Amino acid sequence: MTVITPPSALVQVDVTGGSAVLVVAVFALLAAASVLSLLVTYRFVRGYLRTGTRPLLFLASGLFLLTAAPIFARLAFVNVFELPGAYRTLITSGSELLGLLVILYTIYR
Repeated sequence: MTVITPPSALVQVDVTGGSAVLVVAVFALLAAASVLSLLVTYRFVRGYLRTGTRPLLFLASGLFLLTAAPIFARLAFVNVFELPGAYRTLITSGSELLGLLVILYTIYR
């Protein structure tokens, strides 16, 4: 006798920290933020390559350190490496601070 499982039995997800819809929304927003931050950084780099002005390169670097690097660091340190939460916070906050300092240096230079 063959047992046929309904499709709903194949798609069972256990979620910690909220409803499945909320978790999917958080991941969708994280993906959107990652893509948008990389697109803005890419535009700055293209501007630098077109004009050769160093402030655009500094802005691209600062923006990457402020937006994209912390997102990817959080993903890497949660899913790939096992670091305590304090180290993850230190690394991501340090990247954000360094990005802000680079941007401020560029603006006030």
